[in-house]
Amino acid sequence: MSGKTLMTDAKPTVYLLHGEDDYAIGQFIRAMQDKLGDPATAEMNTTRLEGAYDLETLRAACYALPFLAERRLVLAASPARRFQSDEQRQKFTALLESLPPSTALVLTEERQLDRDEKGRPVKKKPWLLAWAEKASERAFVKAFGTPKGGELVKWILAYAKSQGGEFERPAAARLAELFNEEPRAAAQEVDKLLAYANFQRPVAPEDVDQLAAFYGAPADYFALIDAIAARDGRAAMNQLGRLLAEQDGLSLFFSLVGHFRLLVQAREVIENGGQEGALAETLGIHPFRARKLAAQARTLSAPALAHIYRRLLDYDVAMKTGQMEPELALETLVAGLTAPAGWSHTT
Repeated sequence: MSGKTLMTDAKPTVYLLHGEDDYAIGQFIRAMQDKLGDPATAEMNTTRLEGAYDLETLRAACYALPFLAERRLVLAASPARRFQSDEQRQKFTALLESLPPSTALVLTEERQLDRDEKGRPVKKKPWLLAWAEKASERAFVKAFGTPKGGELVKWILAYAKSQGGEFERPAAARLAELFNEEPRAAAQEVDKLLAYANFQRPVAPEDVDQLAAFYGAPADYFALIDAIAARDGRAAMNQLGRLLAEQDGLSLFFSLVGHFRLLVQAREVIENGGQEGALAETLGIHPFRARKLAAQARTLSAPALAHIYRRLLDYDVAMKTGQMEPELALETLVAGLTAPAGWSHTT
């Protein structure tokens, strides 16, 4: 399925794009829009469904005829989460199987459906992937996993070029160390660094050291986690305020998600007898960050970390569905985690 060419004679009607790399997914979708004609025509023939859409809204969008174009593009976000009951899934897949050839329905999922939260293959194939496999030529499936290590370096270089700027490779490598597994946060920093260089010269390693979110105030960032672990609400809010003064709330939130994901993994390495050196190698991070992570992971139990990480994912959903702004989500999260009954160190 994944070998089909975009918009060929044998056109799929369903495109399932899943994974954490929303930048790459966005590029894929833009390439599809380019096939629809000039930008104005492409926009007229594109429908975006996010947040609280229902099956009937989706059906109406899919059955609308294209205008002055060969196809209509319908973008539907997070269907696996939206259609959860057996009845909803049956109606949804029935719709997928009845789409007219003039419609290209793009289903986007913000994580890899065949992986769990720790990146491990799932034992049972998710229902949407199972349907796509049976759909054969009607469906196109592509996973967009989060780039790591050398792949993240290439990603930064490509993203900078797409924005009209340039990074020196050592600078991209330095930034990749800081934003391991978090391309959304990395993109924010690339934009900032390109503007700093005024798009007149390549971004150098020293630029990254001076402006990147973790460099320049790493102690404050780790101090926020330390204050949360100590249940020191005043100190945590103070550090959060400083960090929000230096970067936008969305970038900070995804940095925090990435940091706690690494803490969960670090705790597993430590419990299995791994030392700081093994931690840096296993997680693909800088030794300095590995030392900090090891110290913090030892102060929090695995259940406590899992609880905090689930809270982060809940706030992620609240932000993406428009229920809460990033800054408010961060403040509410920190207040809840530093409250006396916010979570337990041991359970």
